[in-house]
Order: sequence, then structure tokens, then C-alpha cells
Amino acid sequence: MNFHRLEHLNRQDVHIDELVIHSYEMGLYLAEVDFDNRKAFIIDDATGRPKKFHSIEQVRDAFAEATVRKAYLSHQSAYDEMVGAPDKVDNTLKVALFGTAEPK
Repeated sequence: MNFHRLEHLNRQDVHIDELVIHSYEMGLYLAEVDFDNRKAFIIDDATGRPKKFHSIEQVRDAFAEATVRKAYLSHQSAYDEMVGAPDKVDNTLKVALFGTAEPK
């Protein structure tokens, strides 16, 4: 399984192509980073599992030193999982958040 460590990415010389903050229930967020042509979640060094964040601001602060070119908030709604409803379709909402302009 691919993963990234926050301590390796939150440095001034690091340029992250894309940061996707996945929103889950009860204020739980996971950060997926596309860096060096490798897309993977940030892991918690203590547990070896994906690192949990409790707000978008906490994620932004965690990457304060790195340059983030594009950042998005991604959320999937569970409201289409009703009995008798048609088969589930991808209802992911992806909203642009913060980042720098595209490199030229």
C-alpha cells in the first residue's frame, strides 16, 4: 500500500501537485496527496494507519511549509442508498479549496 509521511512533505522545498481532503462523518478528514507522481494517503506514524484530521484548517496547517498547487474537499453523500432507489452512481462532490496557481 502506498502512503506518504507528513514529516517528509511539510517542508519548504516540497511542491505537492494535488491535495484531496476526504470528508467523512462526524468531522473526520483524511488527506490524500499527489506528490512525485505518487498518489497516497498521509499516515499516522504512531499507528501506521491513515492520519485523521478534525478540520480542513488542521489539514491546511499540517501542510503550511509545503507548496500545494491544488487542494480540494471531496465528499460522497450516502443519501442515494435508499431502498427501491436506482443503482448507486458516483455522487462525489469535489470543491476547490486553496493552493497556488498552475505552474507555467
